[in-house]
Amino acid sequence: MRAATCRKEITPTGKFFPCQLMGHAIRTDAAVGIMDPLWATSILLEIGETKLVWVTVELIGLDRDYTEKLQKTIAEKYGMQKDNIVICFVHTHSAPEYQEVALFGGPGAVPGYMDFVAEQILASVDGCFAAKLREVEAYGRTVQIEGCYGNRNGKDKPCDKAFTSISFRDGDEVVAGVGSFACHSTVLGPDNLLVSSDLAGYVARALEKEWGVYPVIMIGAAGDVSNRLYRQGNDLKELNRVGSEMMSQVISAPETKLQIAEPKVHTFHFEETYYPEKAKKQAQYDEIAQKIEAAKTFDEKKVYSSALAIAKNGLECKPFHLDLNSVYLEMVDLKILTVPAELFSRFGVQLKEAMNCVCPICWCYSNYNVSYLGNKEDYGASFETAASDIPIGTTEKIVEELKTFIQKVGEK
Repeated sequence: MRAATCRKEITPTGKFFPCQLMGHAIRTDAAVGIMDPLWATSILLEIGETKLVWVTVELIGLDRDYTEKLQKTIAEKYGMQKDNIVICFVHTHSAPEYQEVALFGGPGAVPGYMDFVAEQILASVDGCFAAKLREVEAYGRTVQIEGCYGNRNGKDKPCDKAFTSISFRDGDEVVAGVGSFACHSTVLGPDNLLVSSDLAGYVARALEKEWGVYPVIMIGAAGDVSNRLYRQGNDLKELNRVGSEMMSQVISAPETKLQIAEPKVHTFHFEETYYPEKAKKQAQYDEIAQKIEAAKTFDEKKVYSSALAIAKNGLECKPFHLDLNSVYLEMVDLKILTVPAELFSRFGVQLKEAMNCVCPICWCYSNYNVSYLGNKEDYGASFETAASDIPIGTTEKIVEELKTFIQKVGEK
């Protein structure tokens, strides 16, 4: 196995600043400065005859046509399969708007910024291929994070608190690395007007300090996970507190050598179209508006304000097409399932159990985002699904099909 990594900066400076920050409907002011730089980071792995490219972009999201165009460009340039290329985002709520038409209204992306980001993504991948690939072995560790974050809809509700890191080493030197955990990067609140990669960036910088290389961050099933119920603030001080506590637990754990074989690459597809009814969407909107009116805390008002903005768009009653493409990589001790959605945490745990390996990774926010995929028991009661066009029970259906898919391909 051989590896290389490269990162390129995507911080919005010069003509791309000031910019709007995406993630909170309640925040309408433009950014006033930079808290930390943003990066597009790529890893190239060559395992046997198979090449894999993994890219992490420190933004809140990416559109599907945008990533597909990048995947096609990379695949054609380097003679790769498109499914072997994953371009994800860390879902920080303190990064620039990436869409021309803002989800919550107001100004969208600064003209030309996302073209610049695309250039930097491609440059980071080019940097990997231009580098001298080094022979590496993989080492992994998984730690259960305690006291930092959990299910934001109740501490008693299911949560995936596993933090997995993988380092690709040439002797004692780390050539490339991966960090994966399931938590929203929303430690910084809507009052924050500084560009930041938030918790995902803190984790990446901490691993860089340990390893000497900046890692690819794979955010897991974090649809209902944040530090909300563990919060002591929503500013840089709180980010440093949460991040340092997390990473002290991670870095103190030992790594073990992983057996890695040439990847078996499988694809999964789920597709359905839903047709919203005007009366139900109006009732949905009215119910969210009432929750904002009755909100007792700023956090409640904040999250339901975002849900209300989505519900307002939903009043147009356009058909909702759910088209979910997942890629499943089997590499013996390491197995990775991409899920382009904000999957609720309990389902990430189920999928990782189905993978049945030393280091299972459920990689959400990968390539694009179909929306929140929540559980039926809490459906509509929490803001994540309050404005959804996806019918109740759909997530359970998808996850059961995915688990069956994982089992069947594993038997081949």
